[in-house]
Amino acid sequence: MRFVSLLLSGALAVAVPPTVGPFEVSSVWYNNVTELDATGTGVWLFFPTNASTAARFPLLAYLHGALGGDGFLVAYAAHLERLASWGFVVAAPDSCDTGCTDASLGAPWTDCAGTPNITDSLGDQWGPFYGEALKTIDWARNMSSGGGIDNPVFSLIDWSTGVALAGHSMGGQAAAQAATRACASRWDIRAAALQHAADDVSGLGANLTVPVIGFTSSGDPSANKTEAIMNATRPSLPVAMRNEIGWSHLEPLLAPPVENPLLATYTAAWFKVFINKDTGTFRELIYGSGADSLCQHAPMAACFTRQ
Repeated sequence: MRFVSLLLSGALAVAVPPTVGPFEVSSVWYNNVTELDATGTGVWLFFPTNASTAARFPLLAYLHGALGGDGFLVAYAAHLERLASWGFVVAAPDSCDTGCTDASLGAPWTDCAGTPNITDSLGDQWGPFYGEALKTIDWARNMSSGGGIDNPVFSLIDWSTGVALAGHSMGGQAAAQAATRACASRWDIRAAALQHAADDVSGLGANLTVPVIGFTSSGDPSANKTEAIMNATRPSLPVAMRNEIGWSHLEPLLAPPVENPLLATYTAAWFKVFINKDTGTFRELIYGSGADSLCQHAPMAACFTRQ
């Protein structure tokens, strides 16, 4: 089956998938998640609400960009809700808005990447951000095993499928750090998505060990950063990279026309393939050649897939 849009005149338009999935979504905010960096101890959780009582969904940990935490995390709300609508429990930590400050730099959650400490515009405070995703996974696992009063929400998580990981900008770079062998193995991360990621420092691309997709766009002056990570991945690793014409560095944020609603659809499709093991519609969206596929649904500056 293909997703197809029709013009009102009845003529066939460019085929595109829908921007939301089959599930209605609710969200809940958790304060005082003490595992997180002291700069922000909240987690925003989005989850399907109209599923059957037996339905379970993978956890998707999502890391915001620099200056994307605190009150600005709300700008990701539409994107996170769309991701959850495809059948994921999405957990977005609110810490490290302008960098992490804990004296321990997040250890032991930040000693697994196997790369030199990353410094960027936030100095040494940028590097340990990937640990916030790992802390969020630990927190959700503890809550789902009876460690929290809101256990029905966390009972929705299917831990047998492994965990999905995504991030934007600083969070995209951090997701690449957490998608390296030791981190991915310990926290059972099985696929990652990098949205307008920051620099490919410390050989991030070459160290990736889970299937990873990169999203960037020609309207982002730093599009080459995501491309550099993706181009450096090892030949045996399943990867995809989409540099679409238009859109800015803020593609996951706010609402159209700033935010691209299809970003969530193709991100979810990647996770459907490598987390849920889909071999049909979602695999075609990534690897197919139809008008609704990743590299065909819109004009591209560059796009490639590798199985």
